[in-house]
Amino acid sequence: MTFFDTSGQPTAFLLLAAAGFAAGAAYDLASLARRKCPRWARAVPDVIWCLSAAAACALALAVTGETHLRLYALLGLCCGAGIYCLGVRALAKTVLRCIRKGPAQTREPL
Repeated sequence: MTFFDTSGQPTAFLLLAAAGFAAGAAYDLASLARRKCPRWARAVPDVIWCLSAAAACALALAVTGETHLRLYALLGLCCGAGIYCLGVRALAKTVLRCIRKGPAQTREPL
């Protein structure tokens, strides 16, 4: 007799890491939307982000059959968001900055 069933925990961890990654990306999009909103409506993108991040977490737990939010699930969310923030965010900002500047002026006049 076992006290804990650990067969679905790795799958839940990976799905919640993906949800954390998506939440990090969605937070960047929400921050862009916040800048475009008038001052009185700046909380709207934050509320939408909170609801969508909670829904992604609940969906990831439901898909794996987990019924409780455990420490490994929170760790998965934090790892996914950390991977986004420490790696992909910097790359995405660099690419967007290059796109905004336009093609580089590398040709010299003759």
